[in-house]
Amino acid sequence: MKSANQNERGFISFSVILGLALIVATVFSAIRVLPPYIANYQFQDYIDNTARTATYNTISEADLKKEIMARARQLGITLTDRQLEVHKVRGGAVSIKSTYDVPVDLIARQVVLHFEPAAGNQNIVSR
Repeated sequence: MKSANQNERGFISFSVILGLALIVATVFSAIRVLPPYIANYQFQDYIDNTARTATYNTISEADLKKEIMARARQLGITLTDRQLEVHKVRGGAVSIKSTYDVPVDLIARQVVLHFEPAAGNQNIVSR
C-alpha cells in the first residue's frame, strides 16, 4: 500500500497558516486604522460645507470656531484651540485650517496618523 501524504492525513501546510495569519493581520490593521481616516473625511466634509455657508451669513469667527470644535468632538477628534485656525474677512472670505494627530495602537507598534484638514471660500459678490 502507498502511504498517504501529509495533506491527505489532515496536516495544514505552513503556507496556509502564513496566509491566514496575513489575512488576520490585514483585517486587524484595517479595523484599527480606518476609523481615524473616516472621521477625518467626515470632518473635512463638514468644514468644507461650513466654509461655504459661513461666507454668506453673519456668524462670527468665535462662534464658527465653537461649532467646528463641537463637530470635531462628535466625530471623536480631539482638537485644542491652537490646532484650529478660523479666519473670516469682512468681504466674506473664510479660511479654516486644522492640524491634529491620532495615535493608533497596532499591538506590535504604535503608528501616529497626521491629518491637516483645511477649507476656504470667498464671496463672489464682494462689495
